[in-house]
Amino acid sequence: MKRLVVAGAGSGSGKTTVTLGLMAAFRRRGLKVQGFKVGPDYIDPGFHAAVTGRVARNLDPWLMPEEVLCELFLRGSRGADLAIVEGVMGLYDGRAGSTEGSTAELSKILRAPVVLVVAARGMSTSAAAVVLGFKAFDPEVRLEGVVFTGVGSEKHARLLREVVESRVGVKVFGCLPRLPELELPSRHLGLVPAAERSDLKEYAARLADVVEANFDLDGCLTLASAAPPLLPPATSLFPPSPRTPQARIAVAYDQAFSFYYPENLELLEAFGAEIAPFSPCEAPTLPEGSSALYLGGGFPEVFASKLSANLPIREAIKAAVEKGMPVYAECGGLVYLCSSLAWKGEEFRLVGALPFKVTMGERLKRLGYVVAEVLTPSPFFRAGEKVRGHVFHYSRLEGESALPPAFRLRRSGGEVEAEGVVYRRTLASYLHLHFASFPALAERLVEAAALCRREGIL
Repeated sequence: MKRLVVAGAGSGSGKTTVTLGLMAAFRRRGLKVQGFKVGPDYIDPGFHAAVTGRVARNLDPWLMPEEVLCELFLRGSRGADLAIVEGVMGLYDGRAGSTEGSTAELSKILRAPVVLVVAARGMSTSAAAVVLGFKAFDPEVRLEGVVFTGVGSEKHARLLREVVESRVGVKVFGCLPRLPELELPSRHLGLVPAAERSDLKEYAARLADVVEANFDLDGCLTLASAAPPLLPPATSLFPPSPRTPQARIAVAYDQAFSFYYPENLELLEAFGAEIAPFSPCEAPTLPEGSSALYLGGGFPEVFASKLSANLPIREAIKAAVEKGMPVYAECGGLVYLCSSLAWKGEEFRLVGALPFKVTMGERLKRLGYVVAEVLTPSPFFRAGEKVRGHVFHYSRLEGESALPPAFRLRRSGGEVEAEGVVYRRTLASYLHLHFASFPALAERLVEAAALCRREGIL
């Protein structure tokens, strides 16, 4: 599989713009391009999918072991001509000041060449020192090319190319001019999601124009073609053949809830689930025949008015929780199950299945990887099990509750705290999990849904 890793010298270097531009330009050439994102990010893959027309996927070397990463890469690349992997933060930035979980670590696992994106504003000869430092830092990383962003002129581009290629011996594949109109708008959790933008087709076409005019696309493709074969692992996360459908799982999926890793849903289907998407903003009730509910993350605060106004679905979900339907809720899903949400001076009524009020803050409350130890058993976890996940939220829960905590989280600095709650057959927490790192969760969710169906609880 032809493959490239697009890494940044740091956050804000322009790697997302470069990645999307390469995807758009190669797709224009008629190639089928598969996008991947390093790390747990939910938003960038949405842009990859919009530009490539293929489902984009995450590869996280801290959440997943090497053999799982290789399987997900090969599985996701089926039918593609070229895989482009967008890095996270800077090339060597990993967990807790190490390279663990970094773009560099993933590039070595995938045996993929790296193109480094460097913001060149205010630099000329110093750019060579920057590139040399990145190349020398870990000789096992195949740093084979550079792209500069924020380039001021043709003269600036020529200086950068000459100094880097002559002094470092690394090819400069492109120099992207300063184009403020191509900057992607952001809000509190990162970029405004692709699903909320109506101009992506035009944006991708403009990016493709700029990349075609300023990049050596033939050289990039030659570099990607030089990646050695990647062997599949001996065992698979997925059963040899999909199991017979056993139950229907309702999945909240709309503009308010869109944070799902594709493999989470694919593993559920492989273990015998029929996925029934519905919109908490619009649907009057849960999909007919559902015997479990999966509430992912997203932006319930942005769409709180719509969610609050849909009283029938709020009542239906609360009744399902009380009757004992298995419910698995992450982050935004946790917020939605609470009694109310306060944001920007307004308070919105929510499902009310959990006795908490949620307040959105201006500052980040939690961010980072965690190891979660299960404190309270549920249909999805056994007490004492440990899973790797991540948290990223601005909100906080308020109110007293006798509900038992779901997890004990240990953060990278060693700090420990209780997280989430278990109520009846509901588990709700701020913890985001990739099911590929703990596939038993998918199998147990299907089993719980099948049991609920057999028991005729609903």
